[in-house]
Amino acid sequence: MNILLMGGTAESKTLGEELRKNLKNLFLIYTSTTNYGGELAKHFANIIIKKPLNLEELRAILKDYKIDILIDATHPFAINASKNAILACKEENVDYIRFERKSERITHEKVKYFKDFDSLLKEAKGYKRVFYMAGIKNLKRVVDHLGEEKVVARVLPISVPEALNILPQKNIVAMYGTFSKELNKYLILDYGCEAIITKESGDTGGFKEKVLGALEAGADVLVLEKPKLEYPIYFNDVDELIEYIRAKYENNKT
Repeated sequence: MNILLMGGTAESKTLGEELRKNLKNLFLIYTSTTNYGGELAKHFANIIIKKPLNLEELRAILKDYKIDILIDATHPFAINASKNAILACKEENVDYIRFERKSERITHEKVKYFKDFDSLLKEAKGYKRVFYMAGIKNLKRVVDHLGEEKVVARVLPISVPEALNILPQKNIVAMYGTFSKELNKYLILDYGCEAIITKESGDTGGFKEKVLGALEAGADVLVLEKPKLEYPIYFNDVDELIEYIRAKYENNKT
């Protein structure tokens, strides 16, 4: 059985390990947009591809390696990657499966959800200082909108050079996570932030710990909602996904 696993996330690592352990005669290709993401797969993948793939490159991989199933375990906000995967599978007649850990929406009067970044930033202008916890990609946009003195950002150590072109170093917290509720709380308090900006990233992204830490610090929580996409087949449980694959593919070949 030939599987293409699109990953780069912690949950894709767990899924890849379980696929390797539970499926017979598995040939597994793993893709990630970064070198770090690719390192997650070195113990279970036959081939690792460490770069973004456009639609035509994805189609070529499906065809050249005779892929039976594409499992999309990319980040929930990697919406273009998922759209390309769905289209490539349709064009090459390959089964597409979306895998994403289930996450619970946190309901509280101080937790505010936004469908787009523009409306979130409009709300954020009303605070004296915000703690940005949503990745390096949109940091410049946030700082351009709010001003550098109003933004404290937590970024991965690898992103510090880019962050230093956007914010003064006193407003940058370089840490590798995820982080506990307590650490989030005290960082927010120490920097005197009235609100945090984060993404609806699920349990593996430390979303719950960010929200609860902010609430204990008395801060508001501004959340960018996950994009909505209609997936042909969707699983949020590893065991159920593996049983589905076994029933549809392995049992049909016995």
